[in-house]
Amino acid sequence: MSTVTTRLFAPAAERRVPALGLTAADFGAIVGSTPTNLAYRDLFLSHQDLPRKLKRWAEENSVQLRTLDRVKVERGKCSQKVLFGLADGYAVESVLIRRRDGFTACISSQVGCAFACQFCASGQAGLKRNLDTSEIVEQVVQLGSKVNRVVFMGIGEPLNNYENVLGAIRIMRDRDGLNLPTTGITISTIGIPKALARLREEHLGINLTISLHATTQEIRDKLIPGSRKHDIRDVIGRAVSWAERHNRMVTFVYLLLPGVNDARVDADRLVRMLSYKPARVNLMRWSPVDGVAFGRTNDRQTQYFRHRLERAGIPVVVRDTQGMDIDAACGQLWLRDLQGLKAASRARVQPTALA
Repeated sequence: MSTVTTRLFAPAAERRVPALGLTAADFGAIVGSTPTNLAYRDLFLSHQDLPRKLKRWAEENSVQLRTLDRVKVERGKCSQKVLFGLADGYAVESVLIRRRDGFTACISSQVGCAFACQFCASGQAGLKRNLDTSEIVEQVVQLGSKVNRVVFMGIGEPLNNYENVLGAIRIMRDRDGLNLPTTGITISTIGIPKALARLREEHLGINLTISLHATTQEIRDKLIPGSRKHDIRDVIGRAVSWAERHNRMVTFVYLLLPGVNDARVDADRLVRMLSYKPARVNLMRWSPVDGVAFGRTNDRQTQYFRHRLERAGIPVVVRDTQGMDIDAACGQLWLRDLQGLKAASRARVQPTALA
């Protein structure tokens, strides 16, 4: 029985069930044999002015239809960033990205992040808590009905909030609800080996992206301090095992940082790590973050990496992320409060400390 379902049978004074954390079975348990002209999919209506009959039903059954407040919206050329306020006084950022064939929702999974990637804004204040299933699903709902892809690339480490993230994915893909294609959902993770082993056994045809960013344990530990106990070989091995189990390609993201991980020897090591495996590589350039003094690798070195991987038969693309015009690109999302102010930051790192 799900956590939500057990809460349905708590004393009435304790009930306040978030609608977007309900599974179809949970919804059916509330409805029971009472005649209603509501359907499970009605819970996921994206417009803010919800039907009166839905509001009445929610009030009668102590169901909370929405829990996130839209604090601020910033619009850019091809994307918009939304600041969602939470009940505890924090706010997380999500991004809606326009594509030729639809819209991608880049959503958060935690309030802050414990892994403190040195090139990323999201973990500068540490981890405050996990987002619950309903808070994850609601980001997608509020970003609009045109969303047909979801990427867990916002604030937080998805596999560090495993149960709620997988619960949200199951709700989002339910044919009677949001009905999102599972193949349009991507988990982006630093690669927690135990969680990857669990994910391998899930019957979900999602996409998996591993934030690798280094070819040695020493450099990866410095770039991602929270992953020091995760052996880089184990991370790659678990990800490849997931790919083989699901007959899918796993994507490894490699953020090129000048003087840190972009030498020719790094390219050679990356080739040895990934050759003859069901893997592809996304090469990324750094998206500037306030207070972090990294630089962007030049075109010449970027192209060397690309050509080296191509010659080895490894599929590779160079990605420049959308949203930099509104600080909504990869690594630029901050944990904020309800006034939109950044949460207290950790001490900044200088790139010379990584050499």
